[in-house]
Amino acid sequence: MKRKIKWGNVVVLTIGVIIIVASLIFLVSKLADDKKEEHINEKEKITEKAKPVITYNDKLIMVLGEKVNLLEGVSAKDEKGETIYVTIEGDYNTDKIGVYKLKYVATDKNDLTTKEDFTLYVLQKLDSVSQKSSSPEFFTTSKGFEGVVINDITYIDGILVANKTYALPESYNPGKLNTIAYAKAQEMLDDSKKEGLNIWIQSGFRSYELQTRLYNGYGQRDGYDKADTYSARPGHSEHQSGLAFDVNEIDYTFDDTPEAKWLSENCSKYGYILRYPKGKTDETGYVYESWHFRYVGEELATKLYNNGEWTTVEDYFGITSKYN
Repeated sequence: MKRKIKWGNVVVLTIGVIIIVASLIFLVSKLADDKKEEHINEKEKITEKAKPVITYNDKLIMVLGEKVNLLEGVSAKDEKGETIYVTIEGDYNTDKIGVYKLKYVATDKNDLTTKEDFTLYVLQKLDSVSQKSSSPEFFTTSKGFEGVVINDITYIDGILVANKTYALPESYNPGKLNTIAYAKAQEMLDDSKKEGLNIWIQSGFRSYELQTRLYNGYGQRDGYDKADTYSARPGHSEHQSGLAFDVNEIDYTFDDTPEAKWLSENCSKYGYILRYPKGKTDETGYVYESWHFRYVGEELATKLYNNGEWTTVEDYFGITSKYN
């Protein structure tokens, strides 16, 4: 005898099974989401607690060519206080004057990384002058160049600057032309001879005391306002830096000579600039001097040469040259 199927019961049973399966799926999904959220929260907690801590100095100063360990005094620890390795991120060259923006990087065993910014100042090398200080003063020019004052000597982008705004201390006395500058000058003058030219250094290093006598002499002769247009006050002369010199006659008879033309067109190849170009008195503070050359290194000299349209130090760095 055949039993009659009760389709109502089948439908109820099917719906019940569907509800049970759906509930199981929801429960499994909920457990998975909770586990995922728990994992994320745990990771956030680990990140917050485990981030490495780097101990460092955010500004480092060195002199061109000096051997310096940029990791000396730098350390990093993980969340357990254990020391971890520190590396440096970014390009720099200790044999090239300039300011470099770098990062210290430390990564722990959980692949959690800390990066800290620091600035490396590579200064123009000076002779017989201290370039170390326990209390350097840092500043930024109107064009964003980094400057530092060490022992009353101002460097911008690593280059020593001396003009009407930035002075050298009376105690600054290298006693002669800078060794590097002099070597490049000799190379330049030797090459000029091969061109049949006659160029010589007429006035090189001048002490603070000598500049005092010269300036006062010009002031008494022409008046101090007039003297300020062509002679630096004591402490403000580039000659005192040992990085500049005057050639030949040191007057305007030199302007149109083959020697003046050759120097203006070629001095940048040796790291020199025509320091006081024609028509730039408002920027430099001094009248045009075809005979005055200053060593800044080949890279900056090439930029300032500007394809023969000389840019001044003041314009390039965004600084003034005015007596207070």
